[in-house]
Order: sequence, then C-alpha cells, then structure tokens
Amino acid sequence: MIHDIVVDSKGNGRCLVPHWRVCVGGGRTAEALRAQFQRHLEMVQRDMPFSYLRMHGIFHEDMMVYRENAGHPVFNWQYVDMVYDHWLSVGIRPFVELSFMPYDLASGNETMFWWKGNITPPRNWSRWELLVRQFLDHVIERYGLEEVRRWYFEVWNEPNLEVFWKNADFPAYVDLYERTARVIKNVDTGLRVGGPASSGAGEAAGEAPWGRPFLLECQRRQLPIDFFSTHPYPTIHTVDLAGQGDMTWDGPDRLGVDLRGVDSLLGAAPFAALERHFTEWSSSPSPRDPVHDTAFMAPFIVRNNWLARGLADSLVFWAVSDIFEETRLGDEPFHGGFGLLNAQSLKKPAYHGYWFLSRLGPEELVSGESFAATRRKDGTLAILVWNYRHYRSDSSEALLALARAPGEPDTGEVYDLFEPGGAEQFSLRVSGLGRSVQLRTTRFDRGHGSVYDAWVAMKAPAHIMPADLEVLKSLMEPEVRFECVEVRGGSLECSVAVEPHGVTLLEVSSELDG
Repeated sequence: MIHDIVVDSKGNGRCLVPHWRVCVGGGRTAEALRAQFQRHLEMVQRDMPFSYLRMHGIFHEDMMVYRENAGHPVFNWQYVDMVYDHWLSVGIRPFVELSFMPYDLASGNETMFWWKGNITPPRNWSRWELLVRQFLDHVIERYGLEEVRRWYFEVWNEPNLEVFWKNADFPAYVDLYERTARVIKNVDTGLRVGGPASSGAGEAAGEAPWGRPFLLECQRRQLPIDFFSTHPYPTIHTVDLAGQGDMTWDGPDRLGVDLRGVDSLLGAAPFAALERHFTEWSSSPSPRDPVHDTAFMAPFIVRNNWLARGLADSLVFWAVSDIFEETRLGDEPFHGGFGLLNAQSLKKPAYHGYWFLSRLGPEELVSGESFAATRRKDGTLAILVWNYRHYRSDSSEALLALARAPGEPDTGEVYDLFEPGGAEQFSLRVSGLGRSVQLRTTRFDRGHGSVYDAWVAMKAPAHIMPADLEVLKSLMEPEVRFECVEVRGGSLECSVAVEPHGVTLLEVSSELDG
C-alpha cells in the first residue's frame, strides 16, 4: 500500500495542542533521590522536556515525612525538598499524587509492592488533614504560592483496586477525597485538586471505573474538583506484576474509546470545564511486559498520542526510568520495565517515540492514520510517518509461550506477538517551496536505533560490560541524514519506506535545522 501525502507549505494550519508534553510518570518518589534517576530525568528534560512529573508515595514511609513521638505528630520535609528542588531545577513541576499512608497514621497493615506502600485509610482523620495542611504550608513557604498554584494535587492512586485501597472501599475513598480536597481549598482556593485516579484497564471499554459515581458524589456533596483523572491502560487484565503473561490486549483503538468515554462523561454541566488528565498510560500496566523494551513502543506512542489529540489535557506515560521497584529492580538490563530509559541509561524505543512527537510544530497541516504533517514557528515542516503493527488476536497465548528458564538468553521472540507485515510506502509531495531546501531525515526501526534489538544481537548479556555498553550507546540512536535538495517548480517530491515498528521524521526547511 502507498500512502500519498500532499502538503501545502504555505497553507493554513490548525492549532495543535501537544498534550503529550504535559506530564510523564515515575515510580515512587524516593527513587527520585537516586543519582541515576536524576540523570535520566535530566536527559529527558534536555531532549524532550515535559512540564510535570507524577510519582507514587510522597507520604510513603521511606520519605520520612510523618511519625508520631509519644502520640504527637512529627513532620520532616527534608527528602521532599531534595526531590522537588531537583525537579524544579530541571524545569519540571510536581503533579502530586497524595499517597500512601504513613505507617504511624495507618489504620491497618495491608501494603502494596516490594516497597510496601500502606493502602489503608488513616486511623485518625484529623491527623491526615493535618498532614496534608502541613505539607501544603511547607511547599508554599519554600516555593511560593504562585508556583504551587501551578501544581496539581491528585488524591490517592487507583482506589478502585483492592491492591491499592483496602477493600476498594468507595465510600471510604470519597471520605478521603472530601477531607483532602477541602483542606487543600481551605489553604488556598487557587490550588488544583482532583481524582479519582482509577485504573481504567478492564473489560468495560469507554467507562472510567468509579467515574460516574465519583462525579455524582462530588455534585451531591458540593466537593471541590478541578480535574478528572483515570488510567486508560489498553489491557483486559489489570495487574501482572510478576510478568506471568496474564494479560489480554484490547483493539488498536482502545485508547480513543476510553478517552471519548471520559469526554462524554464530562460533557454535561457542571463538569464540562474540568481538565482531563490520564495520569498513567502505557501499552500495559505490567512492569515485566517484554513489549515495553521493543521497537513496537515508538509507533505505539506516536500513533496513540496523535489520534488522541483534542481528547486529553495530559496523557501520562508510565514511566521515565527502569529504576523502578514495584517488584524489585529487574534482573536483566531489558526485563520489560516501564521506562523510557533502562537502568544503564540506554534510550529505549519509547524514548524515541516521545522525541519524535517533541519535534512536531504547533500547526497541523494534514494528517492520516499513519502520518502527520505540521509546521513550526520558523516555517520548518515536520512530517512524521509510522508503521504500526498491533498485537495478534492470539497474543495473550503467545505471550505465555515466551517464558524463559532462568539464565536462558532473550532471542527477540517477543515480536511474534504482533501482526505480520512488510514495509509501508509513503509518497510525499510538498508545494510552496523555494528553489532549494534542506531535508533532514531521522529513521527509527528495529535496525536503526532500537537498543533492545541491538542487545539481543549481542546475545542478550545479563550484565553489560563497559565496552559493550559503549557499543550499545552507539546503536541506540536513530539514523539521521542531511540533504540539500534542488526544488523544481516549487514542489518537493520524495518517497519513504518505513519498516514494521518504524517511525521516520522528515524535516523540510530553507536552512539546515540542528
């Protein structure tokens, strides 16, 4: 199949709001104290900056924010300061997830993850309210009210799942939300609060769990709410922490169905003006999903974000780094972790997906299922084309067959999960140009910039030696070509072939770009 793309470089464009640049996710907040995590965040902010970062556990025990001494609350904000000082220094603000319960304030011993985040309501509601108020007072004193008004405060994480909120108790969550939101607004009405941060994976496509009853309770109780949040993972089974393959992927348009469902839910007053933040999203909610390392992730990210434009105020990729310990650190350099980068600071294909999106301009000229043409403020055209291959219909069974014995090297069989197919052909014609242009072509596919594929070709070493690390760093970048092209009749014509799981960026300018 040949995709014909016709672009008028002088034509009128439509405003493009890049929701994909708003926020990115991370693991638990204490991991942001690690030097390597900080380096990863700095890399991301240098190459494709986001505005906000969301992480779990600002109140978790290892942040040491709260304890009781002889029955009296004691507050300690030193680690909070270290984390937020670094974030703000690299141009990224907190999207604060208010969780989990400090041990001395918890009503029970139920915990989640290897790092044991407590998932129970507070045993003393007034002290929870005091904790929230003291936290807000501190960050306002340190960073200023005008700065903190630009932050977001989200109440808890995925309380509709029993593993994150004891018994998935909806009335108890609404109580938590009400008390928290009222404290926040009593501190300052300009602070932004929202929820319910529910897990959107499951069989009811287009229906955000707890969405309708939560909004009804907000309306009935006249609760403050500035944004609605949920997590639209495109899988049927919600949790596969150990990577046992207990997942079924939904259709290729699942994200659009879920986002349009939220759009419909919020369409009527009094919630039509609420911001829509999808505060976790990836190809699956498993930190041991082998797909997360593959070239598939680059066109997956590009395609889904492009098709979601206009339906989200943020779509938060989970997560920045494979320094991520929900089920301990992965045993291999590529273990199916969520990260844009692996623990050795190698850029995974997902990293390149977001880099490609970051190169788009603020004006949309033309687009289709597999391409997007935009114009930057300086007149440069940025044209993306991609070859997306969805999961096979029997991919869940195929995933189970991929299980490897301990010590057995990865051979890249994960690509058997996807629909087969060859290269996609794109024919491009750009009019309205001068006599010559600079054409910069950036090509990503399994053979050009997919560090996972390079690692598999290296026989998938469980421990990467320094010399091999340097080789992988040289292979983790897409191919870039520069050409000075003479233009006849004011039109540039060229063709591009994009391999399966590939993305190509064409940048057309009158002067060399970058």
